[in-house]
Amino acid sequence: MAKLFRTFALVFAALFALSLIVGCGGDEDDDGGEAPAASFSNATPASGDLASNGTITVTFDNDPGDVTASPAGTVAGSGKSRTISGPFPEGALALTLSWTNGDGSHTLNYTVTAPDTTAPTVTGGTVSHGDEDVDPAEINDGGIEITFSEEVSGNIALQTEAGDNVGWLGNVDGTTGTLELVAGKEIGNETTYVIKGTVSDGAGNELAVEITFTTAAKE
Repeated sequence: MAKLFRTFALVFAALFALSLIVGCGGDEDDDGGEAPAASFSNATPASGDLASNGTITVTFDNDPGDVTASPAGTVAGSGKSRTISGPFPEGALALTLSWTNGDGSHTLNYTVTAPDTTAPTVTGGTVSHGDEDVDPAEINDGGIEITFSEEVSGNIALQTEAGDNVGWLGNVDGTTGTLELVAGKEIGNETTYVIKGTVSDGAGNELAVEITFTTAAKE
């Protein structure tokens, strides 16, 4: 009986040790399995000039795990995307990224310039501030587009003059903002509408968007 007990104890100890070895593997995914190795996909901006107070957006084909930037930069984000913010030292910069899922690395090359303190501007679009006699049918059919002087992020919305959200879908991507009709939310005649929102460039310079237009009378 004692021999059987010793044998059982040895088997249990061996299984416990094996579980510790298996548990010392790479990073795990949400399902408890080992996370797939990540590879660098792209960066925005990919190279060229970078303001010392700018940001870089980096994407991977899989979740890279922990990401570091050297010799400068603070990394934030999750999933397949990370943002790297300054301050970066002015001059030539070879920025090396390293990540844990796959033990990968990639170097980005920039020329770091003086801080960017200029806010983005609206450069055009479907309607301009102060427009009158705008055909609501054309807006309902084609939506609204706004162009900016540089790549921005943020949000825009279509509101009534009283500040009520009309319910259209707003999106800001790159240098373009769009507002898309939601069925049942068509704009009407002889009404003043306001496009409002806030966008910012990669250096954090903000622009308060406010574009007012009035639709034409019904024929």
